[in-house]
Amino acid sequence: MNGKKVGIIIGAVAAGAVLIIAGVLAAIFLIGKKTDVYRVIKVMSAEGHCYVTRGEIKDLEAYDGMALQSGDSIHVDGNSSLVLMLDEDKLAYVEQNTDFNIIAEGTAKDSRSKIELVRGALTCEIQNSLSSGSTYEVDTPNSTMAVMGTSFRMEVTDVDTIREVLESGAVQPSMLFMGKTLENSGMDGYNTITRLTITDGVVKVQLHDENGNKVGDEIVFNVNTDVLIGGNDTQSNLLKQITGLDLSTFPEITIDFFNDIAEGSGKMVISGSDLKSQQAANNGPHTVTFMYKNTVFGIQTVPYNSTATEPVFKPTLTGSWDVDFDIPVTDDLIVYWKE
Repeated sequence: MNGKKVGIIIGAVAAGAVLIIAGVLAAIFLIGKKTDVYRVIKVMSAEGHCYVTRGEIKDLEAYDGMALQSGDSIHVDGNSSLVLMLDEDKLAYVEQNTDFNIIAEGTAKDSRSKIELVRGALTCEIQNSLSSGSTYEVDTPNSTMAVMGTSFRMEVTDVDTIREVLESGAVQPSMLFMGKTLENSGMDGYNTITRLTITDGVVKVQLHDENGNKVGDEIVFNVNTDVLIGGNDTQSNLLKQITGLDLSTFPEITIDFFNDIAEGSGKMVISGSDLKSQQAANNGPHTVTFMYKNTVFGIQTVPYNSTATEPVFKPTLTGSWDVDFDIPVTDDLIVYWKE
């Protein structure tokens, strides 16, 4: 081999080595950068039918292990549930008939997490204390909850639905609780009711109207507290604050979620024995309430773990009930007509 060829080969090898080193350094830089910005948002479990809307893409059916993105909108059908995880230590246990948006910004170390709860109920568990640069909020139509390390449940219901369900005589534990509690305060003038139940830690609440305008100063609520907030497009008011939690005012799926937290991190003011007793008491029969535009269309009483029957008559010619009639009923259920 002559000197010229050797020089070319050596030069090529040297150039290749430079490229490899540059590639390795770039990969290390990118991996490091990815570690800084990456937020884990994952579906831990999806029972029944849960759907994700992502930009122009609609009705992606959620599945166990599915990766979600910041900005996704999630709908949980009737007789369905979802467990969501953020950053390995933040969990959201989502109940049936729930719609929410999820926003996750920042880094896993300094995270900014927000759940925009439009309708329905979910229980949040933050297993580790947030860093000084991190925030975790749940926003509802009439208030924003800011928390550190805690577990708490949020429920958003429109007043018309509460009124119709109560007048129908259907047994819906949480709505019955809210309706009775609001009898003295009155439901007239309010569009939505938010129920905040704190089972561990402290939650800071900022009231706001349905247009997002702040009302009053921030309020701090402690563990073992049930709070009801009413709001419309011009006002938001604290309607009731109750010390102590009555398990009989929660649906069975809530008790199941509370029990999961108690058996996991243990961050619950409620004892495991109380949860097990309430689970046994909740085993049916259950009431299935069919709703059409905030009006009760029909009611069925279904034995525990049996299926509901689709009503013979339909509210409109086009549309469907947002429930799978093949899934056994294990809780009181409200089913909405979708057009």
